[in-house]
Amino acid sequence: MIKITALLLTFPCIVFALDYAEYPKFDSDQYYKRGDIVSYQNYIWVSRLPSVNQVPTKNSWRWSQVALSNIDEWHFGQFYPLGNAVSYQDKFYFVKKLGFGRPDTNRSSYQWEEFSHPAIGYALPDIDYDNANLTVDGIDSNFNGIRDDYEIFVVMEHTDPMLRHLGLQAAQLYRKLFDIAQIDISEISIQEVAQLTDQLVSLRVCNRQNIRSWEGFNGYQHKYVNTQERFQEFLMAQKLLYEVLGDDYEPQVPREPCKFIANIGGE
Repeated sequence: MIKITALLLTFPCIVFALDYAEYPKFDSDQYYKRGDIVSYQNYIWVSRLPSVNQVPTKNSWRWSQVALSNIDEWHFGQFYPLGNAVSYQDKFYFVKKLGFGRPDTNRSSYQWEEFSHPAIGYALPDIDYDNANLTVDGIDSNFNGIRDDYEIFVVMEHTDPMLRHLGLQAAQLYRKLFDIAQIDISEISIQEVAQLTDQLVSLRVCNRQNIRSWEGFNGYQHKYVNTQERFQEFLMAQKLLYEVLGDDYEPQVPREPCKFIANIGGE
């Protein structure tokens, strides 16, 4: 028995980082004590106080949201409140219990939780799921020109930087297409219509290439055009493009369509 105890003390416990998807989802019927960890609406949450049926997004004094953006390096001697995240030696940790230990030591494992998350480093919009799909335009709470529900889909599903960037670029093109269905088409020049058409066709070709190259990748359009009203608007806008350009127009697709889409807007 003594030998076994000695071995346990000699060899440190191996702790693996958990990903967002591995944390239990918030359950309104479950009793949570201080320090319990759940996932809810794209974030990780740490319980501040015991509770039942206290939704994390509506009870900030009972739940602490783990930070995903503006994460600083850990500093010796600094006090970190519950839920605060730090980086240390290229790994990410958040506070699950108060303390002053260094994140990578066994002694401080009670305080720090090593974790990973698809959106680390990205400021996700705070989505209003109840109203996200009530209108064609949806909600853009951070005013960056990208609908919240679609932006979250792209960031959470595509950790590869290029696929994520292409997805965010695609949102700008889809938004321009939707705008055409809501204005007088005569206000737009034929050159602008042709340019948008070329970009949309290039995006489609790019998506097909990535579907063949990336397992599980299904493009972006199905998430942007995700309601009946949006689908009708989508068809109407395409019809207007066709009426302006006519049967004889042939879209110009570059040799590297994905690179072309990625560089739209000089990004």
